[in-house]
Order: sequence, then C-alpha cells, then structure tokens
Amino acid sequence: MSAALYSSLDLTIGDLERIKLPLFQRKLVWTQKKKEDFIDTLRQGLPFGAVLIYPEDQTNESMLQILDGQQRLSTILEYKKCPLRFWKPLNREEYQSSLDRINGMLPDDLKLSEKKFDELYPWIDSDAYDDWVDDIDQKQTRKKVKQEVKALRNTIDNFIDLENLKIPAIKFTGNKELIATVFSNLNQGGTPLSKYEIFNAAWVNTTISLCPAGESSLQDKILDNVKRHYSDMIKNAEFELEGFSEDELTQNRTITLSELGIALGMFVQDNLKALIPQGENTVAEIGFGLLGIAMNVDNRSLSKLNRHTEDIDNELQIILERVQRICVNLQDIFGKLLKRIKGNKNDEYMLGLSTTFKTLSYFAALWELTPGSEDYCGSLRNIKAYYLLDALNKSWSSHGDQRLLDYYPENKKRSYLEPVDRNRLIEAFDHWLADATPGIQFNKETKAITTIHANLTYLSTSVPYGDGYELEHIVPKKIINKYDDPTSRSFFGSIIGNCMYLPRLDNNKKKEKTLYDAGASNYEQLIKDSLYPSESDLQEAINALSHKDFETANQVVKTRSRKIAIAIADSILG
Repeated sequence: MSAALYSSLDLTIGDLERIKLPLFQRKLVWTQKKKEDFIDTLRQGLPFGAVLIYPEDQTNESMLQILDGQQRLSTILEYKKCPLRFWKPLNREEYQSSLDRINGMLPDDLKLSEKKFDELYPWIDSDAYDDWVDDIDQKQTRKKVKQEVKALRNTIDNFIDLENLKIPAIKFTGNKELIATVFSNLNQGGTPLSKYEIFNAAWVNTTISLCPAGESSLQDKILDNVKRHYSDMIKNAEFELEGFSEDELTQNRTITLSELGIALGMFVQDNLKALIPQGENTVAEIGFGLLGIAMNVDNRSLSKLNRHTEDIDNELQIILERVQRICVNLQDIFGKLLKRIKGNKNDEYMLGLSTTFKTLSYFAALWELTPGSEDYCGSLRNIKAYYLLDALNKSWSSHGDQRLLDYYPENKKRSYLEPVDRNRLIEAFDHWLADATPGIQFNKETKAITTIHANLTYLSTSVPYGDGYELEHIVPKKIINKYDDPTSRSFFGSIIGNCMYLPRLDNNKKKEKTLYDAGASNYEQLIKDSLYPSESDLQEAINALSHKDFETANQVVKTRSRKIAIAIADSILG
C-alpha cells in the first residue's frame, strides 16, 4: 500500500494571509445565510470539517494553495473585516436594544437610522464617529453614548476569538501535478448533506412507537408515509436499501425521530396543497419545523429535538390532531384564495408568495389557541391578509427561521390576532408596485397576486365554474413585442395591471386582439369585475405603443395595477 500523501495540522487566522487559490477553484457560492450559519458554528465552538491545502514549498512561511474549504476560509476573513455584518443578524434583538438605548439619549436631529448606525462601525476608530460624537452638546449625554457604543463594540469584538481560532487542515504532500485531480475527486457529485439528512444518520437509534393498527388513522397514515418515503428511495436507487423491511415496519410499528419528521412533512404536503409545493425540498423543513413548534425548539437548533423523543412519543396523537386541524383550516382559506382555474384540473395553486417559514408561522400562532375561540377564528380570518402583506414587504425573505421563533406559543412576540390595517396594506402595495421594472414575462409574485385578485372578484362572480382560463397579457404579447424592443424593454407589460385570466378558447384565437375585438358583449360582466381597461383606454395604450410613447402606454397598466391593489385590499379585509 502506498504511503499517505497527507498530514494534519491547525491553521491560525494569521496563516490565512498565506492562502492562494489554484486556477481550477470554483467561485464563491455560499449565500449570506450559509455564511452566517458557519459563523454561528464557530461561535459555538463546534467542529466544522478540515480544509485541504497544498504548500508551495516546505518552509514554515510557504504560500498555501487551498484545494477544498475556500467558502469557509473566505467567510472567516470576511468576518474579520466586518464582524458587524454577521453579528447583527445573529443578535438582532441585542442590536436593536442597543440602538434604541443610544437613540433614547439623543436629540431628534442626531437620532440614528440603522444604516447610519452601521456606517459608524468600527465607531471608536473612525473619523465619522468622532465627528458625530462632537455634535452631541451635553457632556454627560456624550459620555453615556460613548459608554454604550464601547460596550457594544466589546460585545461584537468578543463574539468570536479569532486570534485563538484553530482551523483544522489537511496538508496534501503529493506531487503538485496531482492537485487538479485531488480537487476534482473532492467535488465529484459534490452535493453536501442537508441538516435533515444528517439527522437521519445521527438519530438512527431514536424510537417513536406508533399505536396498534386501526386505533389511529393519523398514526396509520404516518406509517404509510414512512413506507412511501423508502419506496420512493428504492425506485431511484442504484443499490439495495439496507435495513428497510416493509413487513417489519408493519409488524413493529416503530419509527425513528427522523422518519417521523419526514412522514409528518409528507402528511402536510398531502393535506395543505394550497401552500406547500409538491416537490421534495420542503417536506423535511415542514415536518421537522412542526416538531420544533410542538416541543418549543428553535428552528435554528433542531438538532436538539432528539432530547424530546420521549415527549414526542407520548404526545404524538395530540401533535397529529393539531397538525391535521390546522391543515384543514388553512387549506379551506388558501385553497379558495390561490386556486388556479384551469379546465378540469382542480389541484393547481399559485404558490409564488408562499415560503416554508411563513407557513410554519401559521401553525405556531394557532398551535395552542382553543379551536372555535374568538382568538383562533380571528387569527384565521387575518392570516390571509398577512400572507399578502408579508409577501409585499418581503418580511420572510431572509432569516425566516429567526422570525418564526417570534410566533412560537411560548414566545408570543408576534401573532395574527390583530387585523391588517387597510392603509398599511395599500401602502405596501404601492411600494411593491414602485419597484416594478419594464418587461414582458410575469414573475411568480405577479401570477400569485393576479390569482388572488381573480379569485376574490371575477373568477368567483363572472366565470362559470369549469371554464378554461389562462393567465395572459391584456395588451397582447404580440403587440408588445411588435413595438417594444425585446433587448431593452420600456413597457411595463409584466405587471399586475397587464395580467389577468382570459378565456382560453377566445384568447388562443385572438393573438393580437383584445376582449373588445373578441366580442365585448360576451364579456361585459367580466370586463367590469376584472377592472379590465375601458375600450378607449386600452386603444390609447396600444396606439401609444405604436408611436413609442411608453409613458402614456404605461400609465394605462399602472392605473389598473393600483385599482387591483385597492380591490384586493377591500376584498381580503372585507
């Protein structure tokens, strides 16, 4: 056997100055969320895997080529340059409290926005900080502000002890000509394990005992889902699945904690189709997320769920009953709101505004409320408006797992008890509409909001059930392409004001025609209920397009967009 061509060592923060990247290294691909998770791993002192390096010579000061671990080392250096960028989202409440305390000491003309507050970092060492402090008239106030800023700076500086950080590394000692081969071998099929896949391995000895067959249809369904999960794996596997026996599962009715998480996610996916995509990606997030809610375990610390195996085992029936009830309630609400009428297909929904953590927040907020109570029923009524408001405000676009914790029954920092204010919803719409850009392709948000408007108005009043309707452009796509340069769009043809469900048969025939050309007398009620532009306004927009007068053409679709926003607000809050 050949001698090993590697040895192990620890790198320090100073050693990172010697790092070089070989030409074949891939670009940085980690998201900000993944970087923050890694920094949190360092803070906790948890292992994070060795990096692979190659020294250019045998001296202690040799430059080091990094073969694997670029993302980790780059994130450490990024943290060193600006720790606030990582500390802030991981310690949001502490950050906000400090900012509030500082602003509480300052006169109105010196109060800080978050942006200005962050620009002062690293504060004590910057001219900007000195200039800002000098503007504080009261000596005592200036002293207190300095103390608060210094305390926060010390907190951030001590978040991770970089100087004593040891970075485990493997030093490749083979021939330099083999470096590219080593890197290629490391990254063949390089899909990292998700945390849920890691749970599956780590929790192999946990046990959840299901009740005897026939005593609980819900527990029977969970067992069926476990079997279905493994059957699907077998269908797509090249090798035999070791350790799986459907007969043994049926007889013993004992599953692992990880299997329960997957099976629970599949149950929700089957029963809440209006909010949960039918792919595999969200199954684990939903299932394990619900177990976290049931056991009051922060979604960011789901690895601690195995400490609650006995409680989950004892409370399983209650957990399943709550999940089923909330699924039924949410499906009833969102099934009507997001359903896409498309011929005889009854299970299509527009999920463009849905996110996993937002959906989990509904379960968390309803979890311990008494069914049928005023709080429970009121929350259900309000949730659909929050669903839209949060999407418009992008409230769940980052750090959703952190926000989710606020809805946990034991936290109750957020809830859906208070109705959404109409002006607040319209204002959110205005900001969302203001961010629109010229184009012709409808994005997922536009499709979902158009579906909500349709289901609240014309699809519920003017359209015979079962008729085929398709999302289409009011100013026809063919006309837009005829007059608006596809390489540099000027017309807002992709906003909600130019999008609606149109009759499939007539729409396929008309191409360059409007509903007026297709026979307005057949669609008088549809035109009214859908806020379809008047014949004169629509003709004006098309004429303006033909003369490259995009300002006039855009005004027509923008005007309808705002009318739709108001109509949705009135209907969803009515």
